[in-house]
Amino acid sequence: MNLDLNDDQQLLFDTVDSAVGRDYTMGGRANATTSDLGWNARTWSTLAELGLTGLTIDEDHGGVGAGPVELYASLQAIGRHAATEPLLDGVALPGWVIAALGDPTQQKELLGALAAGESVIAVAHAEPGRAWDAAPATTVTVADDGSATVSGVKAPVAHADQASHLLVTAIDTDGRTRVVLVESGVAGITRADGRTADWSHASQVTFTDAVGVLLGDGTADAGTALRTTFAQARIAVTGEAIGLMESGLRLTVEYLKSRKQFGVPLSTFQALVHRAADLYAQVELARSMALYATATAEAVANGTADTEVLVSAADDAFVYVCDAATAVAEEIIQLHGGIGMTYESEVGHHAARLVGITATLGGVEAARRRAVTADTVLRAPSALLNNADAALAATV
Repeated sequence: MNLDLNDDQQLLFDTVDSAVGRDYTMGGRANATTSDLGWNARTWSTLAELGLTGLTIDEDHGGVGAGPVELYASLQAIGRHAATEPLLDGVALPGWVIAALGDPTQQKELLGALAAGESVIAVAHAEPGRAWDAAPATTVTVADDGSATVSGVKAPVAHADQASHLLVTAIDTDGRTRVVLVESGVAGITRADGRTADWSHASQVTFTDAVGVLLGDGTADAGTALRTTFAQARIAVTGEAIGLMESGLRLTVEYLKSRKQFGVPLSTFQALVHRAADLYAQVELARSMALYATATAEAVANGTADTEVLVSAADDAFVYVCDAATAVAEEIIQLHGGIGMTYESEVGHHAARLVGITATLGGVEAARRRAVTADTVLRAPSALLNNADAALAATV
């Protein structure tokens, strides 16, 4: 299987790399995360002008209608600069949910604004003290006029401080999972804004009889749609992780070549060279796993594979890439020494975001739990560690 980007996809990667890199030179992520937006306004405007905010949105709603590979290439380029623009959390993920569950009017109004880069929408799913895959504790009551009243607490909600709307997962009176569209400024919403471990913006949002509307007419299976879209997002974020690891390795190698000890560059010490070589191997292995999952997502989008394959591949890739991300983050900090721990250090932001990715979308623990209970648990590759013996036994 050829997993290389084709000419058009490589051109897309180069274009995004150049556009983002212009504003994310030294101190770019530090400046972006300390801004009111939480990202760089000029970069976001450029991405919108290039059509990147509409990349995953259907052409009928002003988007490009591109597939998983194009999103992977774009996020990899964004990751290379540790950029904070919410292309995945604020556009692609909510766009997938709206496309799967929304009625035609909701799709037209919401997807068009997303594609134009005029707004971001936050997906409010995680809840304090509850497993990602557990039924939400947040409740929704649907009135006869179609309005929906939501009560509960969601945290962390990425970029909720800048979102025009919130997509809130909740349980209705019949025990079904529903998605409620709530405008961010309605009465009954209390928001406590803060930052995650990688300094990106996130909030705890409390809903107290906040009024919104159901996404769609309620006939579609929200649970299945969410399971699919979250799997797509776990695959997509591996692209960002690969970009972060690539540039983290590059910054580390440059540092080893320029930093001197005992009058000679650190790159002359064989032990450090071996550690850098091991890093390179980890990045390339993680890249292969991320591309495998992306190719699987492409096959699902083309109708040649089913949703169960998508979820399994997403968990496999997410766990593998996150394990590599943690190892790479630790090593690039170690090889930089104390300077790598500072907020001003570029490599420190790369490491922080790599570790932050491991906790997104339910984190590595949720992916492992799904693998344990899945029918594919004994079929390699799987999100379980050290299962080679079990996989071999299953084939005998």
